[in-house]
Order: sequence, then structure tokens, then C-alpha cells
Amino acid sequence: MGKGPAEPMLTAGQVTATNNPQVALYAMTMPMAGSMSVEFGTDTNYGLKTWSQSSDTPGATVSVFVAGMKASTTYHMRAVVKFANGTTANDVDHVFTTGAVPASMKLNATTTTTAGMTPQGGVELLNALSGTPTGVVVTDLAGNTLWTYANTSSVAQNYINGVKLMANGNLLMAFGMGIPFSAVPAEAVNEIREVNLAGDTVRRLTVSDLNAALALASCAECHVTLSTFHHEVESLPNGHWLLLAAAAVPLSSTSTPALMNAPAATVLGDVIVDVDASMRPVWVWSVFNHLDPNRHPFGVTDWTHGNAVVYSKDDGNLLVSLRHINWVLKVRYMDGVGDGSVLWRLGAGGDFTLQGGKDPTDWMYAQHLPAFFSANTTGVFSLGVMDNGNNRPLADGTVCGVAGAAACYTTIPVWRIDESAKTATVTFRQVLPGSEYSFFGGGVQQLANGHVEYDLAGVGLQVPSSQVFEVTQDASAQTVWSMQVTGTYLYRASRMGSMYPGVQW
Repeated sequence: MGKGPAEPMLTAGQVTATNNPQVALYAMTMPMAGSMSVEFGTDTNYGLKTWSQSSDTPGATVSVFVAGMKASTTYHMRAVVKFANGTTANDVDHVFTTGAVPASMKLNATTTTTAGMTPQGGVELLNALSGTPTGVVVTDLAGNTLWTYANTSSVAQNYINGVKLMANGNLLMAFGMGIPFSAVPAEAVNEIREVNLAGDTVRRLTVSDLNAALALASCAECHVTLSTFHHEVESLPNGHWLLLAAAAVPLSSTSTPALMNAPAATVLGDVIVDVDASMRPVWVWSVFNHLDPNRHPFGVTDWTHGNAVVYSKDDGNLLVSLRHINWVLKVRYMDGVGDGSVLWRLGAGGDFTLQGGKDPTDWMYAQHLPAFFSANTTGVFSLGVMDNGNNRPLADGTVCGVAGAAACYTTIPVWRIDESAKTATVTFRQVLPGSEYSFFGGGVQQLANGHVEYDLAGVGLQVPSSQVFEVTQDASAQTVWSMQVTGTYLYRASRMGSMYPGVQW
């Protein structure tokens, strides 16, 4: 019987600390082509694993950030190597002790799991602002902090927003004014930033650099001056980034578009910019070219207040959430060759008939973060949204929250959208009690187990606080798991499989 391939000899790897006190860098020299992952845990049973990184070059060093460890805890870790010839080998065990969570990033969180129920596994990615902490926090489902990234800006309402784990394992985030102003302080951080798990900046794009590039660009709507980034950045499969920004434009009754019967006013509106892998703007969409400013339920100063841009993979178009218009738009993007026209408007006074609910009360108001709840994203598909409920029109003809009217309330709707028939049929809708009214922020997500997770970002007025829930997607909407946070607002919260793309913990 012939012998199999010989197992190459491994030189022990090296484990070193990084700029993040809860992240280690594990490096190994590969004697031949292959891949390496790291298993780690508080004992030599390990239990958790990273993703794999590979090299085709013999003698090359392969490195993996080991993230997802509790603070001030000793961990064991070892590399698991798979060689191109089919053999495998394990490195020796290494010991690494994590540092403490920085005082400014300590999260006051408690979690609860309903007896007899099992939440979807993974970790929580939290986008914290307006308190302690301010920045990005990742926790396990018990509320233990596993990773942090601080927002060091001292400017009020200068936030990190739209944080997402990218396909390359880095995190992408927007720094900008949470409520965009026409004049942004010079000391504000105003940029898009890609960071690795150690917290090192990999790439950045400032608003001033982008404005300079826009002035030289040739796309149809490129000649616009941006005031600030805010709320959202979306990483596309082709390596492009979609950036949400604000522009301040003076409008009057003689402008095009015009404010009817109004004096000249500086109107803040949203602009989406598509930048390629070289940070060059290649496509731009501005609300000023596609919407009528005379629809302004929240006034004209902060006219549209966009808060989400969602890519539709099936047709390459975009969903755009405009909080101050009470609409989610579908925009003809077509992977950068579309004309930007508005294909439809979802919400009260839009293009869809509401089925299974009362129009206009049961539409969404001041909404945040629409999310696809079906594998397909065109034709007939499912869509969820965070319906915050500000200024909701009530059945008695009043508007919630004003003197003499009923209090406002938040709902979590999921609709079956039929783009051809222009119907939005309610398939799930949880109406939350007044004590859980979330006056801003938040989002929804369908988890892998079919449950719904949502983030009530603003449930505390006197003391910043937020609540995150995982509930069953049925008429009972039974709570499976929840997190309660005090001391800060969680602008967004979402469940990730782990700290690594494609790895489920």
C-alpha cells in the first residue's frame, strides 16, 4: 500500500497583542501552500474558531486576528493548518490574556433569554451614541463585551453610524453629524473609514477629498457639494461603497425645484455617492433632482433626513429610507448605470395599497432601516422596517404626541411587497406598548432561524437607554431574547454569526 503525502513540519506560530486589548494577532510561517484558522477558548477544549486565511507561497507568513474574547481573561489558542496536499497539522497551544475594556467603552447591558427558548447564535454588533459608550461595541448574547472601537470626536452629535462587517473581515463605518447641519464644525470627524479588528485604519475617505473629486467628476449628478456624511455606508459586492451624505441647497419660490409660497431657505437634503475601489465617485443621486420639496412633513430645514441605503441584489437597484418624508423609495441604480429615477414610493401617500392594515395609520412614520426578509429582492418579496411612529396620524384624525392627542407608538411591520400589483400586505406586525416607543433610530433584521430582531434605539428621554428584542415571527411575537442598555443609545443593533464573515458561533 502506498504512503500518503508527508505532513510538513510546522514552526510554532507567534501570538502578539494589538492596539485592541481584546484582540490578538496570530502569525505562522507556512512551509507550503495552505490555509490557517485559529481555534480558541478559555481552556484547551477551545470551542470557538476564526475564519481561514491562506497563502499559495511556501515560506509565506499567514496572519489571523483572533477576536471575540472577553476582557481580562486568559485564553488558549492554536492554529489549525490545512495544506494544499491534503495534510493537516495543529500548532502548539498558546496562552493570551486580554486587557480590560477601556473605561469610556464600558456598556451597561443586561440580557434575558426566555425559559425553554433558544435564540439565534452569534454576537451583537452595537452602534452606540449619545452617552457612554460612544462608538462600536460587540457583545455575546450574555451581554459580555467582546470588541470595542471608540468615537473620539469631542463635537456634539458627531457620530459613528452605519457600521457593517465587510466580506474582507474589516468593519466599515461613517463618521459624521447625526443630525446634519448646513455648517459642520471644522474639528468634526467627517469621513468614511474601514478598520481592521485591531482597530487600525485600512482606508479612509474624507468629505473634503470627496468634494474635490466630485468637482472633477463627469457623472450626471456629480456636481454637488457635500456638507457631511451621516447614518449609512453600504459595501457592494463589486468593491464599491455607497455613501449617504447631506447637501445644503438654497431654495425659494423661484428655485427649480421650488418651495411654494415660501421665502428663500437653506434646505438640507440627502445625496448618495457611489465610489469605486479607488475612492473615485462614479454615480451620484440627489433628492433635489428627484423629489418635490413641497412634501415636507417634518419641515424644510432638515428636509429628507435619510438614514439607510439598501442594495437590491436581484436588480442592482437601491432602497432609500427617508425618515422625514415617511417613505422608502426604490431608486433606479442598476449597478451604477441607472438614471436615478424613483421607481416607487412605499408609505402613506405613495404608490402602494396597504392590505391587512388601516391606511394611513398603519403605514410607517419616521422609519429606519428597511431590510429584505426574503431571499429574492424583486417582484414579490418580503420587507421589514423599523416604524418609529413619530407624528403618526390616528384614526380620530389627530396626530400622535401633540396636545390633546394620544401618545405615539412604535410598530415592527413586515410586508409582502408586490411590485407589479403595487400592494403591500402585512404578514407580521408587532404593535409595541407606549413604554417601548422609540422616538428615533433602530432597525429590523430577519435572523437565520426565522425570528425577527429589532432595536428600540430611543426609549429613554431622561436617561439614554435602548432595548433589543428577538421575537418569533408569528401572531404571538413571543420574546425569545432581549437586551436592555442604559447610559447610551444604540442607533443600530444587529446579530452577526461571529466576528468573521461566514463563521457561525
